[in-house]
Amino acid sequence: MKSSVIRSLVIFAAGAGSATVVAGLYPPIEEISPQQFLKDSTKLLAQVERLGSYVGSTKDGRIGIYTNEVIGACVPMPPLPKWPANAVDGRSLDLGLAMIGTLNKAYLAGEEQPVYVLGKCRPYAKGE
Repeated sequence: MKSSVIRSLVIFAAGAGSATVVAGLYPPIEEISPQQFLKDSTKLLAQVERLGSYVGSTKDGRIGIYTNEVIGACVPMPPLPKWPANAVDGRSLDLGLAMIGTLNKAYLAGEEQPVYVLGKCRPYAKGE
């Protein structure tokens, strides 16, 4: 009986110590309301889409960008369709999301300069 109590105390202390160590590895998470979450995520959505409009290539842990934001060639674009409130262009959003993943992989691989310039303007779209 005595050894069972001592063993239980040792196991409890080891578990508490492990929990303390693990809790120290992760930063505390602040509470967030659904309204604040929606506000922050909508802002992030717009930022990722805006950056995605510059992306031309995401290959081999590198991101090629065009320095001009225009989605076509460097000619005036036709007006974009009217999106619902807070919605963004899905093509630019997809490029932005691919860029975020590639950027993280580049940083994990120790790449110091993962972004390079492809040119000023996107080339004209080619028929497929």
